[in-house]
Amino acid sequence: MGSNEASDLINALQPSIAERLDPVYLDIYNRYQATRLRADQVPYEVYNADRETYSFPTGKVTGPCPEVASNTIYRVPVQHPAGEVEVQVYVPTPEAISAGGLANPEGRLPALVNFHGGGFVIGDLKSDEPLVRQLCQRAGCVVVNADYRTAPEFPHPTSALDSWDVLKWVFSNSDKLNIDPSRVAVSGLSAGGCLAAVLSIMARDDFSLPPLKLQLLIVPLVDVRYVPTEGPCKDGPYESYVSNEFAPMLPLSRLVWFYNYWLGTGADREEKAKDFRASPLLAESHENLAPASIRAAEVDPLVSEAGIYHEKLLAAGTPSKIKIYKGQGHTFPQWDGLNPGSKEFVSDCVDDLKEAFKF
Repeated sequence: MGSNEASDLINALQPSIAERLDPVYLDIYNRYQATRLRADQVPYEVYNADRETYSFPTGKVTGPCPEVASNTIYRVPVQHPAGEVEVQVYVPTPEAISAGGLANPEGRLPALVNFHGGGFVIGDLKSDEPLVRQLCQRAGCVVVNADYRTAPEFPHPTSALDSWDVLKWVFSNSDKLNIDPSRVAVSGLSAGGCLAAVLSIMARDDFSLPPLKLQLLIVPLVDVRYVPTEGPCKDGPYESYVSNEFAPMLPLSRLVWFYNYWLGTGADREEKAKDFRASPLLAESHENLAPASIRAAEVDPLVSEAGIYHEKLLAAGTPSKIKIYKGQGHTFPQWDGLNPGSKEFVSDCVDDLKEAFKF
């Protein structure tokens, strides 16, 4: 694979960043992102009027999208404010169910409830479709892929509250969905990883729900206090905000754009950032949470906070493991059609689910 000439690159990487990237990841970036503007480089209204132009062409680099037995869209009522969101329920084929061996004696399957990324501003049910189809078929479990309302129309905490309504809906409809409610996990990428961490805390505190089996946190954000409303990060405990300020796909400036729409820039920004539903690191307790598997990218502004969250969980007695994928940038989980590191990630997630859901 060859890369574009430097003169064609609108978003060329700094040499100090490029030299730290896996060569395959770098080549994909140069082919498909360096030549185009990102959403965060234009006003939201411009992006929203022509989303395809300012979106990474994930379909050109993503992995297989296997057939499943069924995938059904449901509309789930949400309350804050009142409305509906869509979820898409993927059911594995009989062959995958047999190979996975996860059905209970009544034939019910465990379920993964997944939340897409996009900085609480962009993203939809299609964002993770190849990944969730692979997890469904390769692990032999149901996957509930969930949407939620996003900023700027629906700023914090709507996304978290929508997601909580979705998780409760899954448990309430476990009979209809043929799900074993004693074996439910949550997952998400980036903003979705934040939501999965938040839901793990909220589920622990709701004694009407069975304990979750796993929180699969993929390149998550877990502490949003230190991203400024403009310019570089000038303080805070996260070294990667500085060393990875100009990282591919998620430079710090992109986090600034996302957070300004999601949390706002007003006087209440600090208060919102301290809410555990935005910064799960700040929850009063991290005891007795679902075991965590944290999967982080080395060249990502968020990698430092992922490591600190892992340590926070361990200190509280919650089982946690972390893997940092060398030479990878923030969006690598979705590039498994071309990138060996991404293929490794998908296999690791399948193993996580099989381990969490086994009898």
